[in-house]
Amino acid sequence: MKVSAEQVRSSPGRRLRLQLDEPVPSGAEDLPFVASVRGEVELRAVAGRLRLSGRFYTEAELVCGRCLRSFRTELSALVEEWYDPDLGPTEEVPVEDGVLVMPLADPEVDVTEVARQHLLLAAPLVPLCRPDCLGLCPVCGADRNANPCGCTPRQTDPRWQVLQNTLGGLL
Repeated sequence: MKVSAEQVRSSPGRRLRLQLDEPVPSGAEDLPFVASVRGEVELRAVAGRLRLSGRFYTEAELVCGRCLRSFRTELSALVEEWYDPDLGPTEEVPVEDGVLVMPLADPEVDVTEVARQHLLLAAPLVPLCRPDCLGLCPVCGADRNANPCGCTPRQTDPRWQVLQNTLGGLL
């Protein structure tokens, strides 16, 4: 979904509210979106700039970082971006009061692309199928969620004992 920037900028203070509900490819091989991207977005002209704000949702298929099983989870992203049509594509991007202002190279704002990028950033770095996932056995590779394998835990190298004591058993 693309929105004409001039349509909003022509009237300072004007608000344009849109609903997004369309299939969007994630563009990431290991993080496919398996449901339509849904959400609401508002474009508003403020002092010659465009403010895009909204919230987006979708469902993605992830791989658990512990047991390597695929699972589905909902991703959501809260978005607020500022665009300045007067900035050239090679100009430095100003940061004002902690807000990044992006140049607007095209006459349109691609709301679908903004949603896609923010939803990818909302994905967890180490996805877990559930918080108490036991993962794979480091000795035999069996899924410890399905059934305990009975392997004896490997002995930790004694040279790591000082670090183990310092971290309180986190290793």
